[in-house]
Amino acid sequence: VHPAKWTYENIDYMKKELKRLGFSYDWDREVTTCSPEYYKWNQWIFLKMLEKGIAYRKSAIVNWCPHDMTVLANEQVIEGRCWRCDTPVVQKEIPSWFLRITDYAEVLLDDLEELKGKWPEAVLTMQRNWIGKSIGATIRFPIEDSTSVLEVFTTRPDTIFGVTFMALAPEHPLAIELAKGTDYEEEVEAFVNKYLSMSTRDRNIIDEKEGVFTGRYAINPLTNEKVPIWIANYILWGYGTGAIMAVPAHDERDHEFAKKYGIPIKPVIKPVEGEWDYEKEAFTEEGILINSNGFDGLTSEEAKEKITQELEKKGIGEKTINFRLRDWNISRQRYWGTPIPVIYCDDCGIVPVP
Repeated sequence: VHPAKWTYENIDYMKKELKRLGFSYDWDREVTTCSPEYYKWNQWIFLKMLEKGIAYRKSAIVNWCPHDMTVLANEQVIEGRCWRCDTPVVQKEIPSWFLRITDYAEVLLDDLEELKGKWPEAVLTMQRNWIGKSIGATIRFPIEDSTSVLEVFTTRPDTIFGVTFMALAPEHPLAIELAKGTDYEEEVEAFVNKYLSMSTRDRNIIDEKEGVFTGRYAINPLTNEKVPIWIANYILWGYGTGAIMAVPAHDERDHEFAKKYGIPIKPVIKPVEGEWDYEKEAFTEEGILINSNGFDGLTSEEAKEKITQELEKKGIGEKTINFRLRDWNISRQRYWGTPIPVIYCDDCGIVPVP
């Protein structure tokens, strides 16, 4: 059934139901949002956003049904299969259109203050967590025997001297590339493909941490120590850079992963008072720096500032504000619906339809 036929038949059916219920609507003012007479205004608004740089195009990883040749929402993926045809869903990278809502993250956060006393505090907290402002540092780790670097975002630059491995999301562009030519190539490829076949919702549910070594190493830019690069299922491509500097002594997830795979645990923060068994569990609070070269004895707060300054001085990092909020992917790759009002020209690129 063509979606246009299905949609208009359902509109007629619902109108009959509403009339039989006796609702006195003015049907002369009826609006059908899928008709060109209406959606031309959607297209006009889109072109205005494109003109202002709010709408833009980039590649995105989506749930893809190979049989229906279409994008699926998380809710349309049932146990890894398409809800219509039961075909296994894959993760596919395709060109998509986005709205740059992250440009308004700070404004959205600030305006929540105006709702205090008007909205429930629980709802305001939920909104703050959804926007998810984080202050930290971007750090670049060179990859051994390569011109590439691994860029990470961390809210704890004070723990950089405790890095004992790097971890990439399976969707990271370098995941398979790094393992090429190593003894781990086949294992890495199988691991990555396993997670690429999952829906984005299933990828967010991690029952057990799993990973695989790539056979490659990064260089800690402040210590020059080699640290192994792993692919790990608890790293998500949609947040930060899709890569982390892992500090098992001071992060619970990294600690669990390190214990499972026999990766060293190096403490660099000690409690202000008392002792801590770092082998037993991670110390995730702020404290006093140890095993951190010239930064020993500083508080975590002091070290965050001074280490970030050192990174900036060496040109290997900088202070960064990150948000959990992501730009809105509005593409669904449908063959029926409101068309994106642009022409794709080999010579001119993206050309707005006048």
